[in-house]
Amino acid sequence: MGLAAGLAVVAARAWGALPLPLWSCPYRHLTGLPCPTCYLTRSVLASFRGDLVGAMRWHALGPPLVATGFWLLWQQLVRGVSPDSPRARQWAAVLGVGALGYWLVRLLVPALRP
Repeated sequence: MGLAAGLAVVAARAWGALPLPLWSCPYRHLTGLPCPTCYLTRSVLASFRGDLVGAMRWHALGPPLVATGFWLLWQQLVRGVSPDSPRARQWAAVLGVGALGYWLVRLLVPALRP
């Protein structure tokens, strides 16, 4: 249910129904470099609005994160499958390594930064 509540808050923010400020990244302010999740919130919000091109410009992992969230919600609510399974942990590890790789590419290729 926590996932559903989180998706509801993000969706409400995406449509302007919840005026939350977007926090700045302390890591980026200290180092001048983006952290692995810099601009991910903006990408997720753009994904909820249906602006996939804009979402990909902010962060390439935003649209897949939204799709994964909805897939996990469907798995849990409709199929009754726990998201805390060994297979889910394996996928989380693969996605984590992929996210780290994407971050390193963004650091090395400044043109990929928003």
